[in-house]
Amino acid sequence: MKRDKYSSYIASGVTAFLVIAASLLFCFCLLRFELIASFFRTLAYILRPITYGLVLAFLLLPVHRNIHSTLKGVTAGAWSKSPRAARWVNFISILLSLLVLLLVVWLLLAMVLPQLYISIVGLIKAMPGYISSLQILLMEFLKNNPEIQSVLLPIYESAASSLQEWLQMELLPNLESVQSTLNLLESVFWPGFSSVASIVIDVLYWLKDVLIALIVSVYLLVRKDMFAAQSKKIVYSILPTRQADLIVEETRSAYRILSGFIIGKIIDSLIIGIICFVCCSLFGFPYPALVATVIGVTNVIPFFGPFIGAIPCILLILLVNPMQSLYFALFILILQQFDGNILGPKILGDSIGLDAFWVLFSILLFGGLFGFTGMVLGVPVFAMIYSILNRLIRNGLRRKQLPIETEDYLGKTTLKSIKKDI
Repeated sequence: MKRDKYSSYIASGVTAFLVIAASLLFCFCLLRFELIASFFRTLAYILRPITYGLVLAFLLLPVHRNIHSTLKGVTAGAWSKSPRAARWVNFISILLSLLVLLLVVWLLLAMVLPQLYISIVGLIKAMPGYISSLQILLMEFLKNNPEIQSVLLPIYESAASSLQEWLQMELLPNLESVQSTLNLLESVFWPGFSSVASIVIDVLYWLKDVLIALIVSVYLLVRKDMFAAQSKKIVYSILPTRQADLIVEETRSAYRILSGFIIGKIIDSLIIGIICFVCCSLFGFPYPALVATVIGVTNVIPFFGPFIGAIPCILLILLVNPMQSLYFALFILILQQFDGNILGPKILGDSIGLDAFWVLFSILLFGGLFGFTGMVLGVPVFAMIYSILNRLIRNGLRRKQLPIETEDYLGKTTLKSIKKDI
């Protein structure tokens, strides 16, 4: 009895200590928020290769599984007889997955980068002529309004000269330096070329991160089954079996949603970029490679993506030919309808399962919080949260022996009226 009395005192003391410690920690976080944020930014920078490796392994996992299942079918006898043969099959599948990745990246770079470079350099060199033409059009438009002209023209001339100076003095030299790698390497040891040297150093650091990311992705693919087993072991050791089963099931559902959306959206954006490049070349729009790259990259963003990419492209074409910018806007509208109603549903299917309102809500919310990354990943993340909440609500309704379909609650105001129709 005495022992139980002291045990209750000890439990109360530990609880009070934890509450005080949590309060102090919360106050410290509020007072030193910038310091903590800086720490996490530094930590994120240090772990950047690990993050790249996780993303790369996540993208390679479906390719690895398809190749692995194919090799298993080819080597069925050796697979069932020897664990060593099974490990070799897994290792060869990983190597083939990496080769597929390198082949895709090489094809994209070989097709896109030369055309993209030519488009950007041509745009920079032609920009002074475009600015002069636009200035003439602006003066003709404002010639009947001298007061407005006297206000707008100095602002326009200042902005145009600043833009032209930046293009000629900053962007174009950097593009030309990227094109000649040998000159870059020589300039590292040449006094006065600190900006070029910093570019080379940044490239070397990036290559180091990519190499580490490849090693991390290979290790994750090799040990993925062991990591999954260890995670389930931890979950089942902490939680009751029923809750642990729910977490494991929701984790699998979340992976299906996230992987289905990301991989499907990448394929969809790649197809849209290729279609845009071919059509822009056929219709004679200026800078087809640059325009197609912008449209394809921004198409990764759900809902808003085509419009975000179309606006700068329309302005770019407007500098060259105003009528072509109107035709391009109509073309993007048709392309967006094709993607939203035909191509997108065929590729993505029902991997998200969200209404249009929730798609819009998730893009605005996560995009405002995390920028471009939030706009890309906001929809699948919100879809995972929506799926978990939907499952919890359905389980709660089943325990109360109530209907789980939303249609059963249309026009019903009380629990009694709902139960009467069951």
